[in-house]
This record gives sequence, C-alpha cells and structure tokens, in this order.
Amino acid sequence: MKKRLAFLVPVLWLILIIPVWAAEIELFKHEVFEGGPYILKADTLTYHAATQTYEAVGRVEIRQADRRLTADYMKVHAPTKIAHIQGNVVMVLGDDILTGKTGQFNLVTQCGEVTDARLFMRRNHFHINSALIRKTGDNTFYAEKSVVTTCDAHPPAWSFYTRELNVTLDGYATGKAASLRLGSVPVAFVPAAVLPVKTTRQSGFLMPIYSQHRAAGTVVELPFYWAINNHMDATLYQMVANQRGYLQGGEYRYAWNRDSAGMARFSYISDHKHGSPTPHRYWGAAIMNHALPRDWVARGTLDIPSDTQYLYDFNFGYLGLDRLSRAWADDYGRSLEQFEVGTRVSSLLLQRLFSQGSLNFFGNYYRPLGPSVPHTLHKAPTLQAATLKLPLGGSPLSLLLDTSYTHYYQNYGLSGQRLDFHPKLNLSTRLLDAVDLDATTGWRGTGYRVDSYATAEDLNKYQGRSLYDVKTSLSSPFFRDWGRTATGSGFVRHIWTPRVTYYNYANFSVNRIPPFDPFDYGWQTSVTKNYPIFDGQEPIGGVNAATYSVTHHFIRRSRTATGLPQVRELFWSRLTQSVFFNSSSYGLDGVPHPHRRVSDIFLETLSMPTENISLGLNGGLSPYKEGFSQVDVRLLLQDSAKRHFLNLDYVYYKNYANQINSELFLDLFRSVKVGLSNQHTFVSGKKLENKYRLIFQRQCWGVALTFADRNYDRYVSFSIIIPGLIEKSQAPRMQQPAS
Repeated sequence: MKKRLAFLVPVLWLILIIPVWAAEIELFKHEVFEGGPYILKADTLTYHAATQTYEAVGRVEIRQADRRLTADYMKVHAPTKIAHIQGNVVMVLGDDILTGKTGQFNLVTQCGEVTDARLFMRRNHFHINSALIRKTGDNTFYAEKSVVTTCDAHPPAWSFYTRELNVTLDGYATGKAASLRLGSVPVAFVPAAVLPVKTTRQSGFLMPIYSQHRAAGTVVELPFYWAINNHMDATLYQMVANQRGYLQGGEYRYAWNRDSAGMARFSYISDHKHGSPTPHRYWGAAIMNHALPRDWVARGTLDIPSDTQYLYDFNFGYLGLDRLSRAWADDYGRSLEQFEVGTRVSSLLLQRLFSQGSLNFFGNYYRPLGPSVPHTLHKAPTLQAATLKLPLGGSPLSLLLDTSYTHYYQNYGLSGQRLDFHPKLNLSTRLLDAVDLDATTGWRGTGYRVDSYATAEDLNKYQGRSLYDVKTSLSSPFFRDWGRTATGSGFVRHIWTPRVTYYNYANFSVNRIPPFDPFDYGWQTSVTKNYPIFDGQEPIGGVNAATYSVTHHFIRRSRTATGLPQVRELFWSRLTQSVFFNSSSYGLDGVPHPHRRVSDIFLETLSMPTENISLGLNGGLSPYKEGFSQVDVRLLLQDSAKRHFLNLDYVYYKNYANQINSELFLDLFRSVKVGLSNQHTFVSGKKLENKYRLIFQRQCWGVALTFADRNYDRYVSFSIIIPGLIEKSQAPRMQQPAS
C-alpha cells in the first residue's frame, strides 16, 4: 500500500501543476464556413444563453485552418462573430504575426484592431510597432504612431517613425509625416514615405554608391528599380560626377520563359571635363536570347559606345563594362569584349537546328573606336547551311556539306559578295577491331563579286578560288579500371587515346582574293605561328602537316547518398605536336608566316581532384631551345558552401602578354566579409588593377567600402546596405534563359 501511495503522489502533483484545457468546442456548429470550422479551446469555457456569447478564460485559442488567434481572455458574440480579446493577444496569419494587449476581431472577415500592437512579416523581416493596428482586409493594415524597421534589436539601429501608416502585404507601406531615426535620434524628415514590403521582386531604390575618383571626382549613384510585372523590369540609373556632369542611364529586361529573355541599356552624359574626346558621350548595349516558332532561335548582341575612351572613363559602379559583362556571362552564356578591344561587334543570329544539320542567318556590325583602328567590313546578311554526316546507304561513307553566302559592305572603299561551297566525303570505320579511321576529303569553291566605292583599285585582279583538302586521322582508345570489385560500385576509369592526323590543304594566291574577311586567308597570327594544328581549328589552305596527340581521361564512378549513380571527371590532359612539310603558312593578315618544321609541344590539362579544387594548365614549349611560347595556369579553391574562394590565373604569351590575375573572397565572421583582386602585367611592370572590398553587415544594416587602383583611374566607393529596403548589391535578376 505504501508503494502505491509513493507512486501516486508524483502523478497527482503533475496533474495539479501542469494545467490542461478544460474544454474544447466547435463554434457556430450549424453554419458552414469557407475556411472550415472554428475550434475554441480554453481553461474555462462558459456559454451565456441570454446574450448568445461564449466566454473563455485562460490559454484561449480559436483555430480555423492555418489561422490562429490566442489570448488570456476572450468573449465571442455568436450572431456577429465578433471576438473581444484581452491579454497577450497573438494572431497568426500564415507567415505573419500580429500581437498586442487588447483588441477585437470579426472572426469571419478576420478584420479588427489591436492596441499596443506589433506586426511581424517574416518573409521580408519587417517589424511594425504601433499604438493601434487595424486589420482592414485580407492583406491590408492601418497603424497609428508606428515605428517601422527590419532590426530585431531594441532600440533598433535604424527605423522610420510615422503618424499614419497603410500597409499592403506583398506591396508597400505608405506613411505620412515620417522621420528616419538612427538609434533614437531623428536624422531626416519627409512629408510622406513609401517602403517596399514585398516578398517577390520589388520596385524601389537600389543600393546607393558614393565614390571618389581621380578621373571623375566625387560620384554619387542612386538607381531606381521598377518591377513592371512577373516578366519585365527596368532600372533608371542616376549618376552625378562633379568633374564630368550628370549621367543618365536606363535599362530594360524581360524574361518571357526560360528560352526567351533579353535586356537593353543606354547611358548618356554631356561630359564637360577638359580633354574629353567629345562632349556628347554615350553607350548602347543590348543582348537577346529568344525562341521563335517552328524551332527557330534568335540571339542578338548590341555594343555601340560613342568613343574609345568611354569604356575606360566609366568602368565603375552599376554602369561599368566589367559588371555588365559578368552579368551577361551568368544570365545569357556570353559576355562583352574587354575595353582594350578597339573594334566593338554587334550581331544578330537566326538559327534553325535540324536532326542532320543547321540553317543560320546572321549579320555583324563592326564599330572601330578610333582612326588608327583597322576598319572591318560589315556582314549583312550571311546565310549558312551545314550538315552533319549524311550516311550514303549502308556503306561507311557519308557526305557533309557546308555552304555560305555573305554580303560585305562599308561606308566607303571595297564591298561585295562571297559565295562559298564546300562539300566533303567522309569515311569512318574501325580497322582490325582496334584502330578508328576517320578520313575526309573535300573541295572548296569560292566565288566573289566585287564592288567599288570611292576607289581606283583594279577590280579585275580578283578571281575565285578552287581548293582541295584532305584530312585523315587514326586513333585507338584504351582504358583500365582502378579499384573495381564485383560487389563495389565505385571505381576510377583511365582512358587514354593516341591519335595521328594528317592535313593536306592546297595552296592559293592571297593576292587574287578580295580583302573581305581575314578568315579567308589562313589561321595563324604572329603569336600562334609555331603552334600545332588543333582539331577544329584547321586552316583554309596552304598547309601540309601531321599532328600527333595523346589524350588522358580519369573518370570516377560512384553513388550518391541516395544510391543514384554519379560520374565525375577527375583529370583530363592532351599533349599535341605537329610536323610541317612546308616552311610557312598563311596568317590572318594575308601574309605567309614562316614557322619551324616541328611545332611547339602543347600541353592542356584540367584537374578536379575534389569538388572544391580545380587546376588547369595550358603550355607551349619550343623544341628548339626557345623556351615557352605560352603558359596559362588557373587555380580555383573554394569551400563546400562557396563562402570562401581563391582564384589565381597566370597568363604568358611570348612577346605579347605576361600577366597574373588573382581574386580572394573570405566570409570571415558573421558580419565581416573581405574581397581582394589584383591584375598585374610583367611586360611593363605595371599594375592593371588592384581592388579591395570590405563588407560589414549586421542583421538589418551594413556598409560596403571599395578601393580600386587602376592604371587609368583610382577611386574609393562607399555604399549602404539595408536589407528589405535597398538591394544588397544589384538589381534583381531575371530567370536565366537557356544558352
């Protein structure tokens, strides 16, 4: 008996100490509501029949679907569905929470008011503290004497105080007689303020940037972003530079679907700095990837600056070339030329892919940025049709066809048309069940029609061209598996493929060809004259050579944590060298370039031992004790979360370039991030660019400080980060289209 009492005493104490709801009932049983029934729970429930009211005391809760209203005391009038509540009022509306001291609500419309209230919108982390908050609709609120902030701390680091505030969820908060406070100190007053409280893309000002430049003076940028709809947006860029003037830019973006997206940008400044190339300076840029009916696709690029110096002078902030080029590479799969390139290219391509080939219509417009830059003839239009291998019956023979028509023009000088017809016969077979043979022979016929404008040149000297070409390749792949067992699923496969290719392309007279297109001449430049012939980069004519190569692949096969098969490349390399049976080959300038009979030994590698390490190496070494002709080393280190990374790139081209580029980004602490980048050329011993970036960001505010030192400019920029009100770094991006 004593043992039973010893066991029951703690149980009785638990029952007395831990209270439970005394009652739970369904309100308004005989009525049907769209959101389902209303369930009322409390420690004590009383129904007053005379007044048709429910009175609940202690841990009161009314629940309907995902909506919940809790308080210490509640009285519900059944006919009107109005609930009077007191003490620790909490109303949960999906992801948003409204709390307060007292209030009343219509349970059906979910409208009502709360005193000493606080509204928290979790998705964009907005806090609104007010003496009175009224819920006026499904997604609208009204507040009196309210404080708005995204800070959790009290007092907040920054806040807006306003006498009257109207809030629309996923819309805007509009306040009257608003003041901005830093801590508890008012620093600015505005008659009205509009704050975005959207969880999707939202219109509003982007992060302002203040910078001090050696070439432009004091610069202030304050862009405004406009979310037009779910498929379109635009940005207006306002920039003031005290040494240059006011620059206005505009940008429009659209993304109709994954395969159809584009953007267009234009900026203009009346430059009043002494020594400016022209007072009226501008830059127009646009890009487009678009899916058309019947499986056609369109891709276009526009790049037209006013002068060669514009891209140097304004390569900073939101409108800089570097920033735009990186964004295009991420969003559209192609980027702009660097600002050192003196000829800007605008193009439009219409393409239709078939199962056995493709049809292309395109045009190129070239804009040279200076009188010393050679003029390139525009191409509009160019029509090109190419096929894959078309089998000839059941034989190992197949036919390939590549034909094109191009119209070349310019404002003065030579212009005309070119028709190129290039059929090829291919033999692909396997010899002795060990060696793959791939032999191709073709004939290229090229005809020209030459027009003359403002030139006394003899047009009769230009004639057509008839060339043959032969390419024969022998290869044999071998493989070996490492770590493969009968029961295991993971192993490494090594595939190595030796290959020998012979090229024989007929010679021709360059002087008999009109100088329409440099690619009509050859393939070599002064930099690459001793390089081997790589597959896919064959010349047009004037070559008699053999190329041998050895390719290695290391591939790891494993399974993921969920049991799915996974294949990852660990290492790839190719060693290539050519032996020439002639002493010179045509270059892109139309002049024969003498070269050695044995080319440089060229090595290409790409290693990815882990997902966090990537190492690449390209190098060309002369067999004639002339040293390296090219070295390109790339190293990328990053952590699994990609919060830290180191990117190194060393580039060397003999007698042309010797440069190292480095970039380091560290997410050091919860609030501190640093970024360092350096570009240095050893040719002149000068730095091309040094950039240092420090970001200090707390929960609801932050600052970014950037210092850049370039050989043509030096500047310091400062920007403010306010999550929820001002974008962190750039305008919201549209969905990336397929490239």
